[in-house]
Order: sequence, then structure tokens, then C-alpha cells
Amino acid sequence: MTLFVSSLARNPSARSGLRRSLLAASISLATILPVLASAPVLAQDATYSADEVSKHFKQLKTRSLKPAGGTRALCIGTRDECNPNAKPNEGGQVAVSQDGAKSDGGETEQTLVVDPETNAIDAAFNLLVSFEYASARLSPSAQANLREFAKGINDPDLAKATFVIEGHTDGIGSTSYNQRLSEDRAQAVTQFLVNLGVSRDRLKTVAYGETRPKVADVNDPANRRVESKLVLEQ
Repeated sequence: MTLFVSSLARNPSARSGLRRSLLAASISLATILPVLASAPVLAQDATYSADEVSKHFKQLKTRSLKPAGGTRALCIGTRDECNPNAKPNEGGQVAVSQDGAKSDGGETEQTLVVDPETNAIDAAFNLLVSFEYASARLSPSAQANLREFAKGINDPDLAKATFVIEGHTDGIGSTSYNQRLSEDRAQAVTQFLVNLGVSRDRLKTVAYGETRPKVADVNDPANRRVESKLVLEQ
């Protein structure tokens, strides 16, 4: 190092060349660093497409409006009330198998269960959103899914449809904590959809904490979810 410094001291052209090299390097860094800082995180692939979202709700809307012998095959009540013969290990929470009215083709239609509190048809679309642990912060994969969901429900054929956004948790933790967490997560999803251009008037946010498990084991991770349901048109 001493020899190198001494050589530079005795050689003005070498010093000048070094200064030019350092200046060029600093200019390159000044150009590259802002680009790297502003570069977006690589986009996550969505789990479902906007077409799948719109198809789900369009079919549900058609079923809810379709006359079946002059009436609709509906049951106003909870899943337990509309599915009293559910297996004990399902708790009436998994599948609704009650017979409905006869269609024009003579086939039995499945009864649509309508929640008496929200007037939402109990045929949920799982938004498949994940959060940071004990947080309502949406993960990149959750945001990717919600972008597709927003596109799907903004389909012109669903322009007048309204939706319930439901927050659910598993049974781990206190009841009050889980209720709060489900509220925060459902609100986070709703706000994200509004930011994407979905009218707030079309979204109703509710939170159920641990009270409406998807599967019988309340501690099962499958119960941690945010779902959307179509509100029945009167």
C-alpha cells in the first residue's frame, strides 16, 4: 500500500486516471441506486382468477333469482337450522344438503341458505388471504388474490350486486382477542378492495371471531379465513 501511494504521488497522470475512475464509479452508483430503491417487489401469482370469481357469483345470482315452481328454493336461517340432519362431527357447518324445490326439468334443486342477519347467501367464496402472525397486515399473496377478486366482482353483470366480507378465526386465543382480530382483518380486506376501485356501498364487513368454524375442530387452521358472500336480491 505504501508503494502504491508513493507511486501515485510521483505520477500525476496516474492520480488523474484514478480520479476519473472514482468519478465514473460514483456516477454509476448514483444512477443505479434510485432504480433499485424504487423497483417494486416481484408480483405474486394469484391463487384464482377474476373469471373464476365472476363465474362463482354469476351462477349463484342466477340460482337465487331462478323461479322454481313459482318460488325460490331458499331457507332463511343459520346453517344449523337449515341443515338439522348434519353429521355430529360437522356441526351443521360444512355442507347444506337439504332438498329444495323441483326445477323445470324435474330435478331437485339444492336449497340456498340465507343468513337472517346479513341476508347473504351461504355459498362463500374463500378469498384465500393470509396475514402476518397476529396481524391484519395483508401478505403479498393476499394482495394478489384480492386484485383478482376486485376485477371479478367489478364484472358488468355484477355491477348491482353487493357482498358481505366475513372475518373468521380459529379457537386459539381468547374469545375477545379473536373477535377483534377477525374485525381488523375483515376491515383490512374491505379497505384494500375499496382502494382498488370497488365501491364501499357494495361491501358490508362483518366479523365472527371463532363462532362460525368451517370445520368441527375449532383450532384447525382452516377456520382462519376471510370469505365473501353474495347478498340476496329482494
